[in-house]
Amino acid sequence: MTARPRLLTTVATTIALALTVTATSLAVAPAASASRAHAPGVAAYGNDVSWPQCPSSQGGYGLPGPTPGASFAVVGLTDGGSFRANPCVSRQVRAVKARHLWAGAYAIATYPTSAELTRYGGTGTVTERLRRAGAAQAAFNLATMARVGLQSPMVWIDVEPRTKSPWSASTASNNAVVDGVIARYKAAGVRAGIYSYDKAWKKITGGRALPDVATWVPVGHKGRAGAAARCAVPSFAGTKPLLTQWTDGVRDYNLTCPGVTGQAARGNLLTPYLNVGLAIGSRGASVAVLQRRLGGLKADGQFGPATRARVVAFQRAHHLRTNSIVGRAEWRALGAGTGTYTPPVRGITSTLFAST
Repeated sequence: MTARPRLLTTVATTIALALTVTATSLAVAPAASASRAHAPGVAAYGNDVSWPQCPSSQGGYGLPGPTPGASFAVVGLTDGGSFRANPCVSRQVRAVKARHLWAGAYAIATYPTSAELTRYGGTGTVTERLRRAGAAQAAFNLATMARVGLQSPMVWIDVEPRTKSPWSASTASNNAVVDGVIARYKAAGVRAGIYSYDKAWKKITGGRALPDVATWVPVGHKGRAGAAARCAVPSFAGTKPLLTQWTDGVRDYNLTCPGVTGQAARGNLLTPYLNVGLAIGSRGASVAVLQRRLGGLKADGQFGPATRARVVAFQRAHHLRTNSIVGRAEWRALGAGTGTYTPPVRGITSTLFAST
């Protein structure tokens, strides 16, 4: 995430902060417990991490990872621009999993350069080409997630002014890019949210209202109280935010808004089966659970031809390897490892994080 009322407003500030952080701060700090439960309506907090937490050898500033009390981490997929992966994203994902934090993802969106528009835009109207370029940005990020093993039902699109690859003067053109990013995530079965702030959003999109898109709003140095208060105010896109963010100048802290965290740490009922492999001939309670979730089957606990056929159909529909074997990928696609949230935004039900 870039210049705004939050972390690292100038390069000089960034370097000064980096000098105060030891090399040991690169790793995500250990925690005594993780994925802790929260009562309905009680906010949970976590941190976001990306390239600034990378060591200097990878272009970062060695900033610290999530605090010991964090419940979740939102991992940045890019290094500050599109089509460039966060250089230590693999390491950060491993650290998040080691603590069993709830995991989310975010990625910078940018206006395509001439070269990117030529490569990804194809033919057609300018709007069509810009949408394809935006879709290509999302596809790049989805590929990064697959490569590093990051599961997240939501990817936040970071829409802010950029000195490199600046947004155009045309809000219609900029919106075409954003629409392309959102559409590509949706096509992959991943929900898209927007991270931005009022001034930036108005300049880039014309203050566009997106009533069905979740928002994440920064409040700068106003602290947890300021972040909590911001939950009650409509965001830049017109809906109340699901996440708010504040900074202490070193870490970014994120707060879930009331109504979001009631089911946060329970996970899906299928989560205990993530490491259970099933195939033709398998028997038992796990097979019955699978049959009930797939639907259209008698939950008799016996993995026979009918269950095999239903598994293969499910794998095809979710673009998984059609080998009729149920493993982590199939359980994930069925919902294992996710927690369901009911945010206070026009009745939308949103899943923000995946358990690890």
